Amino acid sequence: MLTSEQLRLYPLFAGLSDAELEQITPRLVKRTFAKGAYLFHPGNPGLSIYLIESGLVREFFTNTRGEEFMLYLFGPRSVVGLPVLQVGQIRMVGAAAHEDTVVWVISQEDMLRFIQRFPKLLFNAYLDVTESLRLVGSQTQALLFLSLNGRLANLFLHLTRKDKNENVDEIELPLSQAEVASWVGASRGPVNRALNKMQAQGLIRVSGKKIVLLDREGLARMAEGPTRA
Repeated sequence: MLTSEQLRLYPLFAGLSDAELEQITPRLVKRTFAKGAYLFHPGNPGLSIYLIESGLVREFFTNTRGEEFMLYLFGPRSVVGLPVLQVGQIRMVGAAAHEDTVVWVISQEDMLRFIQRFPKLLFNAYLDVTESLRLVGSQTQALLFLSLNGRLANLFLHLTRKDKNENVDEIELPLSQAEVASWVGASRGPVNRALNKMQAQGLIRVSGKKIVLLDREGLARMAEGPTRA
């Protein structure tokens, strides 16, 4: 069973008392998802919330042809599926294990009960849902309005952001070329050409799956550009 100390490491449960956490932990069930397995699909009822212990989960939406477009990658101590808190509400996005992933699952019914009982949890859930909606809005805006280079710049800045206060300049990209293309709403050919152009401009350096950000300010300007191509 997840301990109160371990549960408190998740931002959603930060600030709760030991007595409150001790009521929540028995309601968590551990599950393992193999790489590629779906936690839920768009259109599914929102019956559970998932706390990631290890691994990566990709959140995605689908178009009318059933094609998947990646919205976000969630790692350990993240919570997936929280925006669906209204009974009977269906999910607008899906989630799948990007690699072998271990999660703790709590039912929507239990989460609603605890949110109503613990004011700090209600506040944390509000912050989490607000951030989730901001990320979806930001990605949707990027897909609609940014050029391919701008969308790639936005992706790299996101992936190298360790937290809200610290940035790193080198990452091991956890995505294949096809997955990068899915994230930025393009095909592999244009993505490869865009990467080559960004390297020629001195913005990044690509070596295998490693990407080094050479000009973070330049990438930030590119990610703010209004022109889509």
